[in-house]
Amino acid sequence: MSELSPLDILGKRFAVRFRGYPANEVHEYLTEVAGAVEALTRERGELRQQVHRLEHELASFRQRETALHEALVAAQRSAESTIESARDEGQRIIADGHGLADRLVEEANERARKIDEVIQQLRERRRDARSELIRLVEILQGLVDDDRAREQEERTTPQLALLSRRNESGREGRG
Repeated sequence: MSELSPLDILGKRFAVRFRGYPANEVHEYLTEVAGAVEALTRERGELRQQVHRLEHELASFRQRETALHEALVAAQRSAESTIESARDEGQRIIADGHGLADRLVEEANERARKIDEVIQQLRERRRDARSELIRLVEILQGLVDDDRAREQEERTTPQLALLSRRNESGREGRG
């Protein structure tokens, strides 16, 4: 059935027959129906406009949703990338820290080894100095012992006699 307009309803004419409906009631009823159809047609047009407007809004919202989804996906990728970069940077820093710690431990061990060597050298020098001091003490002790022995000899040998012997030896050589 094709769409009926209010004019189609108002323009419809029926054949008059015996014992038919009263024409004025039919005409009034058709006028009411035409008014209702006109109101419905107007409402239908408004609803179509509203549907069209809502479809545009829906399309706009879908575009926004798509843009938001894409932004969310991009943000998530960016966050994952940032986290991965931070994790890599953290691993690099830890590795650098371990390397630095290893170098510092090696340097500390090398310094400790050198200090041990210096301590050993100083101990050897101390032993050498002690040996030298002992040798000097022994030499000095020998000199002291020799000096005591001479002093003992000098006490037992009269000093004057020595002078007189010299004098005697001097006279004999003169005479």
